[in-house]
Amino acid sequence: MSLVYLNGSYLPPEEARLPVANRGLAYGDGVFTTMKVSGGAPQFLEKHLRRLGRDAAAIGLSAPLGEVEAACFGLVSRLRMEDGVLKATLTRGTGPRGLSMRNVVTAPTVIVSTSALLEPRPPLRAISVPDERGALAAHKTLNYLPNVLAVQRAEEAGCEEAIFVRDGMLLEATAANLVGEVEGRLLTPPLWGRVLGGIVREVLLEEGVVFEGDLPADISGPLYCTNSVRGIEPIAELNGRSLRSDPETRNLLDEILAGRARPVS
Repeated sequence: MSLVYLNGSYLPPEEARLPVANRGLAYGDGVFTTMKVSGGAPQFLEKHLRRLGRDAAAIGLSAPLGEVEAACFGLVSRLRMEDGVLKATLTRGTGPRGLSMRNVVTAPTVIVSTSALLEPRPPLRAISVPDERGALAAHKTLNYLPNVLAVQRAEEAGCEEAIFVRDGMLLEATAANLVGEVEGRLLTPPLWGRVLGGIVREVLLEEGVVFEGDLPADISGPLYCTNSVRGIEPIAELNGRSLRSDPETRNLLDEILAGRARPVS
């Protein structure tokens, strides 16, 4: 059994339909967030909702966060979901053809969908790609085509991931922040208006085990992707160059993340 929440209704996926004039479909005019469900609870839901609200505000979109929160719990309850993935999407709604927002005729579209957890991946191979995404990269908008094309380049090179690089510094992966060791300290790149503020990144900074700082493109490792669904993933190879691994550090980051995600009884 599967369900999708769409504008107040819980529907089978095949019955969840959008008008062809929905601005999320026509122009990528919207934002989203994706979270892990573990033990029957959405992990870091409050943080995801807060970021969703910030990203919506950045593009001038009203964000009915209470509705999104209720839909997340509603799906988990109706599906008796113990483990899985929730994706919440907001679009600007439906309006006439054209870029102007003046004549949008509906309220924001609210979609929350579910999927199964992804299988763990072995240590990743990655390539670096120039960062040409612009300021919207700092927000989780529906405009993900640069990331899609970067993954395509990585896969064509026989790799799993691509890392955006600017001025000789690593910024982030296509769907993950980065954490790397530089001179004995675990660092994650500053946001600078070009890096998405990920939830796992935020948690590790709060715990004081990771600090903001530059990651040079010639980093020797260890280097990790951090993602709300996949967790901590080591990168074994960058541009064909092997990176140093550190299982103890990876285990430490895993333990910290699991401890913070565990519901308080």
